[in-house]
Amino acid sequence: MKKLIFTFVLILFGFSAFAGGYRVALQGARMLGMAHAGTAMFSNAETMFFNPSGAAYLDGNFHFSFGMSLVMSNVKYQNETYLWTARTQNPVGTPFYLYATYKENDHLYFGLAVYTPFGNSVKWEDGWAGAHLVNHISLKTIYFQPAVIYKFNEYFSASLSFIMATGSVIYNKDINRFMTDYDGNKTDITLQAEGITASGYALSLTVKPDDRVSFGLHYRSKVLFKARYGKAVINDRPDFFPETDAFSATLPMPAELSVGVAIKPLKNFTLAFDINRTYWSVYESLDIDFKTRLPDNKMPKNWNDTYTYRLGAEYQLGEKLLLRGGYYYDQSPVPSSYFSPETPSLNTNNYTFGFTYNYNKFAFDFALLYVNGKERTDSYDYYKEGLSAPRFEGTYVSNAIIPSFGFNVKL
Repeated sequence: MKKLIFTFVLILFGFSAFAGGYRVALQGARMLGMAHAGTAMFSNAETMFFNPSGAAYLDGNFHFSFGMSLVMSNVKYQNETYLWTARTQNPVGTPFYLYATYKENDHLYFGLAVYTPFGNSVKWEDGWAGAHLVNHISLKTIYFQPAVIYKFNEYFSASLSFIMATGSVIYNKDINRFMTDYDGNKTDITLQAEGITASGYALSLTVKPDDRVSFGLHYRSKVLFKARYGKAVINDRPDFFPETDAFSATLPMPAELSVGVAIKPLKNFTLAFDINRTYWSVYESLDIDFKTRLPDNKMPKNWNDTYTYRLGAEYQLGEKLLLRGGYYYDQSPVPSSYFSPETPSLNTNNYTFGFTYNYNKFAFDFALLYVNGKERTDSYDYYKEGLSAPRFEGTYVSNAIIPSFGFNVKL
């Protein structure tokens, strides 16, 4: 059975891609204020995403965190040779997260994380020049990750997590550049699969020599979604074309390794630095295996593994207010001549600001992320249409403004 590796992954309610590949850094409003440099920061239940073993160093017996973001993003395309222009038309996305930790005793802890670590939804204008590659895409995924954490002593802890994931996918594109029905309407195809499930695991370690320094390491395995009963619907078709077909698919979410350090040079001031490596090389090709009359589709991708560099700072201003700021640089995994508008991934500079207000056992977080995608002129050279292989070339720019909100309880 051939594979279908889609170039899109969407968090719960859909938003435009704005970072390297389809990785999303919106799993905690508190840590987002520090550029998501959270592998060695342990201040609330958000550590269940960044480094579950850090839950062993939280004060109290129970922590709960919930939050969401409002994603406002866009991508613009231009081809100066043919005077083509287009931009995405995406609704505001609302990704969310939910975390909880529980202390059984001084050595044993439990935790749960519900989150969406990848995301990419793109909806281009109707009739745009790249419709033979994509009109719109959307994959909804949710990860459920229970964890067991063991604290060996005051300096060292480790965790083991099991990942259960579920998702669904919709992908629409024109059949090719020229086909229409008898009224002249472009023929397009919608691929849809629901009820996809998959599993994986995660490991993490924490070393905390003293109260001023901590080190963290977190590895999350790849997760393979296998859509065995996908449905294809052909719209505005000529009579000789089938109305529906079926397809199978394997959708990989790449593995990720994060290492981080947090230092308190002053009593009320903390610096954190993370490096994330995302193993995008798992994404080699987009291969669509249709079951009956439609021809199979194969589009090489050959993405590269990438690094993300994160630097964040936190300052405690009094007993109730904490201020944060940060910066991170995110690499695009897409090599030259493989750049396709299903995932218009750019190198990005990302700037963050945030604060927390504490009130008794509760805390309220706010963060603001500005994403600036670096302009890129590139092409996709591997689209096949009969015996021809027309390049699709252009210049892409993107940006996003994303406020995030969080609520926390400590008992």
